[in-house]
Amino acid sequence: MKKILLMAIILALIIYPVQAFAYKEKRLVAIGDSIPYGYNLTKENISPPKGSFPYLIGNKRKIEVTNMSIPGLTSGELLKAVKTNDLFREALNDADYVVVYIGGNDLLNIVKKNGGLDGMKMEEAAPVIRDLVYNVYSTILEIDQMTDGKILVYNIYNPYPAAGDKLSTPLSYINQQYSSLIKLLKHFTSVHLLNAYKAYNGHPEYIIEGDVHPTKEGQEVLAKIALKHIK
Repeated sequence: MKKILLMAIILALIIYPVQAFAYKEKRLVAIGDSIPYGYNLTKENISPPKGSFPYLIGNKRKIEVTNMSIPGLTSGELLKAVKTNDLFREALNDADYVVVYIGGNDLLNIVKKNGGLDGMKMEEAAPVIRDLVYNVYSTILEIDQMTDGKILVYNIYNPYPAAGDKLSTPLSYINQQYSSLIKLLKHFTSVHLLNAYKAYNGHPEYIIEGDVHPTKEGQEVLAKIALKHIK
């Protein structure tokens, strides 16, 4: 009887080798604004282009990518989507890696509210920055409840490198808050901070001329700083 059972097991492994050694493909889900979307890499901007950094990561690591980024999205809108949108929640549930890039539109809204970079006032920017940090914190916690995968959060690069120090105070404060926030959350979540600000500092060529979005090279840099966290 034991011999018959052993032969049956061996036969099953020979006949069904794929099923016996099935490989589960890893999945990366990207959420955020126009930066991970890859806005203006193509003229059409109909759907996220394959040159956007989430897809570059996927190609390099041979993992499936779902890019759910939306141009113009703010941190508050992202939090709402993660909490209530069934498509977002279904994708995040199955994710092995979640990439988050958000906050650029919150920052640009501060600039617009103050009538441009020259009118930037920190006291008026503070409430927006406070809400941004809270939204990012809440988004990470919400994601952590849905997946055991790694959460990779980018801080914000300077979208106006030609402006010199005019954005340095609010941007520095935002990124300091991001750093403190991720340091705290790492004690009980699988979250990592990716330093886009440092990677872009001194490299205006990473941003499309007359625009705030990454060039092809800029997208490649954003992919590169994530790869060490993705096996």
